[in-house]
Amino acid sequence: MTTLDKAGPVAHVADIQYHGEKMILPTGMSIPDAVELLKRRQKYLEEKVEIREDFDVFPWDGAHAVNAVFIKKFGWSPSTATPGFFGPNPPKLISIDVGFGKKAKVPWGAFSLPGVEGLLHCSVCSVNGRMGFQLVGQVIRKDEATIQSICNDVREYLKTNSIYRGKAIKIRFRDDYGDKYEMAEISFLDTDSIDPQQLIYSRQVEEAIETNLFTPIRRVADIMNNNMPVKRGILLGGTYGTGKTLAAHVASKIAVEAGITYLYVPRADELADAIEFAKQYQSPACVVFCEDVDRVMQGERNTAMDDILNIIDGIDTKRAHIITVLTTNAMEAINPAMLRPGRLDAVIEVKTPDAEAIGRLIRMYGGDSVDKNANFTAIGELLKGNIPAVVEEVVRRSKLAQLALTPIGQKLGIVGEAALVSAAQTMAHQLDLLRTRSEKKKIPLTLDGMLTDMIERAVSDPNGAAIRVASRENARV
Repeated sequence: MTTLDKAGPVAHVADIQYHGEKMILPTGMSIPDAVELLKRRQKYLEEKVEIREDFDVFPWDGAHAVNAVFIKKFGWSPSTATPGFFGPNPPKLISIDVGFGKKAKVPWGAFSLPGVEGLLHCSVCSVNGRMGFQLVGQVIRKDEATIQSICNDVREYLKTNSIYRGKAIKIRFRDDYGDKYEMAEISFLDTDSIDPQQLIYSRQVEEAIETNLFTPIRRVADIMNNNMPVKRGILLGGTYGTGKTLAAHVASKIAVEAGITYLYVPRADELADAIEFAKQYQSPACVVFCEDVDRVMQGERNTAMDDILNIIDGIDTKRAHIITVLTTNAMEAINPAMLRPGRLDAVIEVKTPDAEAIGRLIRMYGGDSVDKNANFTAIGELLKGNIPAVVEEVVRRSKLAQLALTPIGQKLGIVGEAALVSAAQTMAHQLDLLRTRSEKKKIPLTLDGMLTDMIERAVSDPNGAAIRVASRENARV
């Protein structure tokens, strides 16, 4: 309660509540002086100020946090129209992905709040050289505390409620021509539908992947408790179709189950951007999975290659909790500078399945339709060294072979060993033919060779297209 002496000076200290702020007037202050003090205070509180807060998170994450804070603080997201030249502008709400198959509306741009004189802006900023989120309040001083409270609540919310931390996402920073997007494109991955049982390799390969990739993801806490570095670099190399991408999918599921952020990056020229993004979400750790690194890591050393090597060396990420996984379909094309010990923690050659793994693949693809007592030894020997897609096709063919042995009109029963062997034999014969044609030696580029090649083409192409091709080749010589 305020107590003033009407005769003149204030008899004792007076407490005044002004705009929610408690003011204490000094003992002995006269009423005119007190009035003047309040006037100056009023003028001060009506001055315009700017409150600026930067957040080291991706912009959509920050906007989502702002929306959540509004709902908690006011019971709804209370943005109202901002004034414009042609009348009030409605608050801008944008739709963002917040999970697999889930979207949310969040505030963006400039908007006003009920009871606050001024505007609050959601925008992009640079934080430690990477894209971040910014809140800017342009208000009068009496509303400064309200804006600062919102900023503090947003920061606290982001500590435990990020839409990206602990989730699996695919992220693109550039288009297919290498031009950088204004804002990275993010989509969430469906890890619930991934079946780790489909990941079948030869036992040696399985052990290497489990030890060097899956275990570090599952046991990040134990790694830190034992003073071991979380940061790792792994290269998975092997022929197309051996299961490197499937390993990426299974790693995403394991990461989400462990509460670790997982980034899938389709292009090697986006790796540096992905590492910067990962730094924002590396608590407790982040996995960055980048495919086809040979696109920038083959041939002579160049700037793009040096950038990748610097990232792998960990110049900027030595203390980071980032596990970087790279793949290549052409291990032999990778520049040796990348493969030297100490640059990568593990280089794993994902080989085609051996005979034993072929048997497990048949069980996996065939399921309950395959005779559980069937012996796959002979089939494994026929098909070893082929990619899993070949085995899947053999299982499909075996069902047709079994159907041929089934009376017309009857439902297909259990696929027996004989049908599987028959399908494997036809597949092996087809692959031998394909391999023979692929390995056929080309005739040397001599006059006799060109004439022979021209005759062969003419026989297969009576319209004369082959002769025209041979003529062009001759002209080049």
